[in-house]
Amino acid sequence: MNASKRMVNLFFVGSTLLSWGIFTKTCELVFATANIRNTALLGKGFTLATLAGAVMALALLFWVWRHRTIRPTVNEVGDELSKVVWPTWDETKSNTMITVIVTAIIATILWIFDQVFGWLTDKMLGG
Repeated sequence: MNASKRMVNLFFVGSTLLSWGIFTKTCELVFATANIRNTALLGKGFTLATLAGAVMALALLFWVWRHRTIRPTVNEVGDELSKVVWPTWDETKSNTMITVIVTAIIATILWIFDQVFGWLTDKMLGG
C-alpha cells in the first residue's frame, strides 16, 4: 500500500473514531435530557449510548466512503500530501533557532517601546 492510500485510510479511521466519541457524548446528553436509562451493555465503559454512537459513526463512514465527491477529494489530498518534501532534522533545528531568536528580538523591541511610551505618558500626565 502506497503512502497516499495509507494517509487516506488513516484519515477515515481517525475521523470515524472522533465521530464515535462525539456521537456517544451527544447520545448521552440526549438520553439524560429525555430521561432514558443509559444501560450498561458490556460493563460501565460500553453503554447503550456508546453502541448508538458507534452505529452512527459507522453509518457516517459508510456514507462518506460511498459519496461520489468526498472520497475522490480525500484521495486527491492524499496524493498531493505524498508529494510534500518534509524538512530534515537539521533544517528543523536551524529554523526553530531562527524563530526563537527573531521572537526574542521583536519582544525586546516591543518592551523598549512600551517602556518609552509609558515614560512619556507619565511625563505628559504629570505622573
